[in-house]
Amino acid sequence: MQFIHKRIALGVVLDRRHGGESLLHGYPFSIFCNAANENAWNSHTVAHLYFRHKSLLQTAPPPEPAIVAQESRSRYSSLILPKDFPMNIDPVTLYFLTWQGVHTLLAGVLALIVVALVWLMLFGAERAQPVTFESWFKAAALGLFPVWVWLLGATLWGVWQVFNGVEGAPLASGSLGLGALIAAFLGAPFVIYGTYLRHKTQRLEQEGHMTDRINKAVEQLGSEKTEKQYSLDADGKPVQVERTVPNIEVRMGAILSLERIAQDSTMHDKGRDHVRVMEILCAYIRENARGSEAKKSLRVLYEEEREDPEMPEEHFDEWFCEQYNVHPLYLEDNISVAATKRWAANLSKPRADVQLALTVIGRRNEDQRRVEAAWPNPPTQAKFWPFDLDFKRLPDDPSDPPLGKAAKMAFKEGLEEWKTKLRDYRGYRLDLRGANLQGADMAAKQPNGSDAVFSGARFDGTRLEGASLWGARIEGANLFEARMEGADLSEARMEGAVLMEARIEGADLSLARMEGADLSEARMEGADLLHLRMESAYLWAAQMEGTNLSQTRMDSFTVLNSASFRGAALRKLDFTTVPMFEKQIMSCFGDASVILPNGTHSPDHWPDWELPDHGSHNYDKEWRKWQANPDTYRPPPKPE
Repeated sequence: MQFIHKRIALGVVLDRRHGGESLLHGYPFSIFCNAANENAWNSHTVAHLYFRHKSLLQTAPPPEPAIVAQESRSRYSSLILPKDFPMNIDPVTLYFLTWQGVHTLLAGVLALIVVALVWLMLFGAERAQPVTFESWFKAAALGLFPVWVWLLGATLWGVWQVFNGVEGAPLASGSLGLGALIAAFLGAPFVIYGTYLRHKTQRLEQEGHMTDRINKAVEQLGSEKTEKQYSLDADGKPVQVERTVPNIEVRMGAILSLERIAQDSTMHDKGRDHVRVMEILCAYIRENARGSEAKKSLRVLYEEEREDPEMPEEHFDEWFCEQYNVHPLYLEDNISVAATKRWAANLSKPRADVQLALTVIGRRNEDQRRVEAAWPNPPTQAKFWPFDLDFKRLPDDPSDPPLGKAAKMAFKEGLEEWKTKLRDYRGYRLDLRGANLQGADMAAKQPNGSDAVFSGARFDGTRLEGASLWGARIEGANLFEARMEGADLSEARMEGAVLMEARIEGADLSLARMEGADLSEARMEGADLLHLRMESAYLWAAQMEGTNLSQTRMDSFTVLNSASFRGAALRKLDFTTVPMFEKQIMSCFGDASVILPNGTHSPDHWPDWELPDHGSHNYDKEWRKWQANPDTYRPPPKPE
């Protein structure tokens, strides 16, 4: 018997003459079909049973080959065979790919390789940027365009052959499926291009919607309302007066809307509008809290008036007291650092909308800061905001054993490398130059300061008297000529900040970090520098009279040339490697807790024992006594 099909899973040979029953090695079997008659059995058989030994079909007449049709699997319900039916059947083999399928797969892989190569040639220089749908579409269009042109030409040639009756034309004998496949392939570019146009249109609509949101919020930032007030006229009669004032509620809503726009843009649009929103908010703060409207302390007014060349030296104090309504006996008290601190503490706070704008720009998240770092280019995951990076720090515990020279050099080199990155930064910076932020609340509410991030911001000439910046991040910020008298800067992060000629009199800088900061010619009289970190800080010509330098950290790289320490308090300090001059030490007050450089002797007015925190001879009390009359002061003897 000749067997035709060999790639089989299960097969049945039917014999119509025996009513659907055949004798195979003497074992009858039956097939129960759903077919209406026996003649349909041979066209609805689902597979072939391949017998390794053809002698199994010994007595049966040559059957007619059954036609394999997988779709007729549902035509039969069961196949019944005896349990001891002696059949030797090869394992089932499934063929998923034919050679035509392999060729098609290889052609698809080749097409993808061509598209990838075209994309690399077109956009290889921009591989650091995020991959966009438009770039892949252009690469696919250019890579597959020659194939499409070839197929279009072949199709037109085949159609011409059909219409001209050319014998053996491929399309004349082709199936309907082949024609549909060719038509689909030829029409695919137009379908893809239509999809691209819809995608682009949707994107433009989204951008337009975002623009409308920004425009509406900006309009609300200028919202005003009319208030009615009563005043007295010349005759003493009440008169109703109307005045226009800012609509604070609407403006605050606009600021929160802009914050949401910046967050949405960062999350869904690569931060395209984030920086624009920050620029709007910074401009709003500068325009609605102008530095020219800030108040000045009597201390500053006294110094400015005295520096006026047209002002006579004689009788200046009398003129000043008369001009600013100050009693001559209390002039010194009114222009002291202590009086300036009290004045700063009583300054009025910013308007509610300005304060909210400050809060919003201070709580930008990490992704938003990454957008600023990459600006004006789209951000990438490899891009970092340099102010979020850190450097190799020195130990926090001053009681640890002294570090070796190699460790100090490693710290210095790491700090300088970090500062170089900050100087080379070309991304976006918050711009609050010249703003009036007196009494503003810019303090951190989170332990890591993530809601008060003003690192790298421009505060040139900003008025920050009495402001609260507790725990705020101000690394690398530009505070040139900033006014921060009486400000709370405790635990603030100010590493690498520029505070040249800044006025910080009476400010609280306890536990602040100022490693590598530039404080040249800064005014720091009366500031509290308790536990302040100033390793590698630059303090050339800084005025630090009357400051509390207890447990302040300095190192051999701290520059103190021309710095004034007159009346300052030194306590629990290790000046073994600090380049502090003997003249500077002589102008300070200290006790036996200060370790001086080798060969330097303690001044005569220093107690030769460590003063306690409390008691009749506590440190603060003795320091104030010495400040009041340094010429007649005598240190208390060491108790028995």
